[in-house]
Amino acid sequence: MGKVKLILILILGMTMTQCAEDSPETYTLDKPFEVPEAGFVTLTWGDADKWIDLMVIDINESRCPSDVVCIRYGEAEVKIGINGTQEVLQTLDLCLGDCPQSNKGFIEADTAQVELDGENYAVILTAVTPYPTTTNQSVTKKAVLKVISE
Repeated sequence: MGKVKLILILILGMTMTQCAEDSPETYTLDKPFEVPEAGFVTLTWGDADKWIDLMVIDINESRCPSDVVCIRYGEAEVKIGINGTQEVLQTLDLCLGDCPQSNKGFIEADTAQVELDGENYAVILTAVTPYPTTTNQSVTKKAVLKVISE
C-alpha cells in the first residue's frame, strides 16, 4: 500500500506541474484557501511568473464527533504535496487537535516549513472542515490552508 501511495504522489506531482497553467483554482500567498481531499490549487504571485502547486493527498479524520462524548479529542492529520517551478514534489504532514506524535499538546493550527526555488515558505493548516458529527462521516473533507513567504 505504501508503494502505491508513493507512486500516486509522484504521478500527481508530475501532473500538477504539467497542468499548473490549466488549473481553474488559482490563489495567492498570505490568504487562506480551502482544498478538498485529493484536490489541488496553484498559488501565483509576481506577474504570475512565480507559482507553487499544492495538493491535499490525504485527510485522516479521528476527531471526536461534536454530537458524541469522547474520552479523547482526537486529531485531523493532513498530508500535503507541494512543489514549485524548479522543485520535485515534497510532502508535508500537518495535524490539528490532540496530535500524539507532536508532543505539543492540543494544536489549533499547525505549520510546516518548506524551501522551494530557493525561497522559504510556511504552510499553515488552520482547520479541517466540516467538523465531524455522527451524520456527516461520508462528507468530503477540506483543509483550510495558508502559505506565507518567510
